[in-house]
Amino acid sequence: MDEEIEKPINAGALAAGLGLVALGLLFLFDRLRIADVHSLLRHYWPLIIVFIGVVRLLRNRIWQGLWLIVVGLWLQIATLHLFGMTFSSSWPLLLIALGAGMILRTFAERPKRDGA
Repeated sequence: MDEEIEKPINAGALAAGLGLVALGLLFLFDRLRIADVHSLLRHYWPLIIVFIGVVRLLRNRIWQGLWLIVVGLWLQIATLHLFGMTFSSSWPLLLIALGAGMILRTFAERPKRDGA
């Protein structure tokens, strides 16, 4: 009668744990002078926002997760000046993403409202 019930893996907690391990490894590598964490953080800090967005996605906070991922990717593009973009030249992309997200969310949630 003592049947074990398998609990599903908490993907959000798993991702958060992996992120902490990765962050700890980065700081360890910095202390051991294997990597320059200050330089990495200066150039790639927006990936922290992307990571938080992925964790939100895994916790079924889809729209929050997608928004954080979009903002994080925009910040990363502007920080690294990819495609010649800077903060001042790329902010319209953020407005386009916000508008597109609102449109997608409207269509995605419409079946829920119609079914109720």
